[in-house]
Amino acid sequence: MPNEKNKITEAAIYDKLFREISPVFLMVLVEKVLGLDIVEYTELKDKLQITRQKETDTLRKVRDSNGNVFILQIEIQTQNNPKMAVQMADYWILLHQIHELPIRQYVLYVGPDPLAMSDRLELPNFNFQYTLLSFSDLSYDLFIGAEQPEVKMLALLGDLKGTDPFGLTEDIVRTIDKLPEPVSIKENRLMQLRILIQLRKFTPRLEVAMLKAASFFKEEKDPFYKRGQVKGAEKERAKAYTEKLRSAQKMKQSGFEDAIIADVLELPLEVVRKLQ
Repeated sequence: MPNEKNKITEAAIYDKLFREISPVFLMVLVEKVLGLDIVEYTELKDKLQITRQKETDTLRKVRDSNGNVFILQIEIQTQNNPKMAVQMADYWILLHQIHELPIRQYVLYVGPDPLAMSDRLELPNFNFQYTLLSFSDLSYDLFIGAEQPEVKMLALLGDLKGTDPFGLTEDIVRTIDKLPEPVSIKENRLMQLRILIQLRKFTPRLEVAMLKAASFFKEEKDPFYKRGQVKGAEKERAKAYTEKLRSAQKMKQSGFEDAIIADVLELPLEVVRKLQ
């Protein structure tokens, strides 16, 4: 089914995003959300294989401040999975066979729909439970104060407590803009932010905030604008469209499918296909 294929590819986009920000995001998540006092990390292979293979999001062998050593598994879910408890139980059994250490498992749900997964599996002669968290229940304060933009932008997925997402997005983009980094890196951060806000379905207004706050997308820096000048409302529309084209080019270079790029950036599919 085309819709199912789009869902799978869309999930892959979010998986790629969270893998990109994983090194910094993991530290903040473990400390501020999970409340674990980890003093040592050892990265483990995310593919678990004995006679079969399964792939995890984040897998670490850790030691806390009390000297306890255990396996830490964190999964990011962008959609409700009715079989999540079965999947986590399967992971637990494989991890136990391989490492023979205590295992702590966490699933962080970041999807736009209400959380509708079970955190346990209760069957005859078998009971299993893992920790299930919904990002929308976490206060945005946990992330908005971070210095790293890849953590700061996660505030938009949390409980905004009435805070206007428009102003919040402007704040995040200004943080990206002020970083002593090349424009190419800032552009990548902005693309990450754009992909992330798809999960909260208030994209159109936030697109305006991103364009308004990002000084590194000024007209004189944009090759598409060197062909002429536009003014007023036409200039804003042209600038927004140009930025979408630039983001589409970057996503295309990263291997995203044309249909997904068109859907995420709200561009005509035929336009995306013609981009180099």
